[in-house]
Amino acid sequence: MTRLRWRWEEKDFGFRFQSGSGRKKGEYYQAASAGEFYIVPASQRKLAKDRLDELAKSATVPASPRVVPTPWNDYDRDWDWISTADGTLLNYAGCLDRKEIDRREDEGVARAMEFVLSLIDKPEPASLTVNLIRQVHRELMGEIYPFAGEWRAVDLHKGDGPIRWPLPPCGIQPLMDVLERDVLARSPVLSEDDETVFAYVAEVMCEILALHPFREGNGRTAFIVGNLLLMQNDLVPLDVYDRRNDQTRYFAACDAGRIKDYTPLATLLADWEAAALAGWEPHHVA
Repeated sequence: MTRLRWRWEEKDFGFRFQSGSGRKKGEYYQAASAGEFYIVPASQRKLAKDRLDELAKSATVPASPRVVPTPWNDYDRDWDWISTADGTLLNYAGCLDRKEIDRREDEGVARAMEFVLSLIDKPEPASLTVNLIRQVHRELMGEIYPFAGEWRAVDLHKGDGPIRWPLPPCGIQPLMDVLERDVLARSPVLSEDDETVFAYVAEVMCEILALHPFREGNGRTAFIVGNLLLMQNDLVPLDVYDRRNDQTRYFAACDAGRIKDYTPLATLLADWEAAALAGWEPHHVA
């Protein structure tokens, strides 16, 4: 059992690394300054010290580890509340480096896409369910964050802008139940008319984005679920980061979707699909 793996399974965040993959003994979990090692104070440990020592035997422990201040705020609160002062979420790697977190999240996108591709290989097309959406999020975020697949319990906002997603008084689950009853239950939508497909994909994506049911990764989850629907209709899957190349239209389409106008996103998806197909054909058509 690797050090990183036991931290994922035991859910203790006692050390973090500064560079490397964190999987090798030479990449012990360094603190912010070279030569320092971050150790959770006893008052904030999730595991007993004896258990920590037992699990860490396979690691090369530094000769003189120094206790440094914990970077996390509110360590004893629910997982999706816990962050550093600058907003970095508590993660299984104990990582505070944004580039490293981005790399790990990109690996999660690949895992989630592998999951939906496995559904395409099944004899019958998969129907969308709330549980399937949660599984996509687990594949996406499960190697990074402890709240993967769980509904958020916090208000969300995008940067300093006006877009906010308050936590509904009833929580997320009842709203997802309505989504499943009114929208997801119509799947699978299989049609030779691309406009019909894009309209449904846009509706599903807009409703997920309007709810923002997860603490992190809502946009990527919506895209990957949308890709499942596209591939069920023999269309080319989209890059989940296409939205960065056309942010103005994408944000406007998402705003329209919040008031049940799905046409702008359907049009944008059609444009992205045409571009994706144009890039795909030279490599796959003889």
